[in-house]
Amino acid sequence: MSTFLVIATTILVGSVCSADEDTSTQEKVVSRTKIKLIYDGDIGPDPCDFSTLSMLHEYHNKGMIDLVGVIGETPDPHLASTFSVYNQLYGNDIPIGAFNSDPDGVKFNDDVKKRYSEAISLYCYTNPNETIYKKFGNRETKTADHVPHSVAMYRRLLSEATDNSITIYAAGQLFTFPALFESPGDQHSPLTGMELLEKKVKEFVLMGGWFPNSAESPWYQLTNGAEWNWWAFGDKNTTKTTIETLAKMGKPITYIGAEQGPRILVGKELAQRLGREHPTTESFYLFKRTAQVPEDSGDESLVLKYDNPAFDDIALFYVVEGGVGRFFDRVHGRVQINESGANTWLPGEGNESYLTIKIGFEPELREVITDRITGEF
Repeated sequence: MSTFLVIATTILVGSVCSADEDTSTQEKVVSRTKIKLIYDGDIGPDPCDFSTLSMLHEYHNKGMIDLVGVIGETPDPHLASTFSVYNQLYGNDIPIGAFNSDPDGVKFNDDVKKRYSEAISLYCYTNPNETIYKKFGNRETKTADHVPHSVAMYRRLLSEATDNSITIYAAGQLFTFPALFESPGDQHSPLTGMELLEKKVKEFVLMGGWFPNSAESPWYQLTNGAEWNWWAFGDKNTTKTTIETLAKMGKPITYIGAEQGPRILVGKELAQRLGREHPTTESFYLFKRTAQVPEDSGDESLVLKYDNPAFDDIALFYVVEGGVGRFFDRVHGRVQINESGANTWLPGEGNESYLTIKIGFEPELREVITDRITGEF
């Protein structure tokens, strides 16, 4: 999920991709077939979270990725059941780590829980995770207390992986990482969480921030200039500590900022393709910015009226299919983040970069992403 506001397109400047970057989507598909991926995200309130789950399962079922696990980042007791519903729908058994009552899990403070609940109420007609569980769940659907908490699942997945093999795609707040860094050895591995990440991860891709400077966005006044994901519901230093720690590992880190999302709008077409009885379609009907009651119709029924920025979908497309040189330019440098999660960019060399969509390629990328969400390749 990213900011819930439809934000204006921003043209970003900086050094772009080098000649040895991949120059077509097809090259990336060939070179990165069967990427071993851990997805780490918040699911809801934004419908792009749910369409990204559809993309993940389609990529997995097509053999383009090995989705080794999904990790939830919000204090929602129905988050685990959403992951489980998608497993059932797509015929998979992807390991799930999410918020639950385990005292060893991520400890969310009361302010974070309150702000999360307020966000759901503000942007959705009902809690999408709870609604999807009630509508699509069954006796076999796993719930929060049937799955490990997020840190335990991370440790298991990383310990089972070969060295330098895992890509982590983080598309939400980063609450799990500080606890993972500090986690001690356990039955899965004698290594600390930090050591497991350093040994097992190949690269990180993060959907978050606003580039090159989040303070330039008019939409983040209530979050002290921080993009929604990186604001972390006001939890100070969560994003700053996490990204500074990851950057020091020296692994490649690619950021896709929220400013790119409004350039690729999806929703009505994918809902038509998937049909009304699909959890991804349901998420668009539950979101107040995409589904509304028609004025003067005398009908209380919601109508899907608007598309939604494909914040997370864009980043996942890059993770799996690349497209630097075709759809994207890459800007090298280093991100600076303050305690509130606001970011600025320092151009230069190093292991960090962010992506921008090439001007004029928005219609084609929108079509491709809609295809991927709906299983068309």
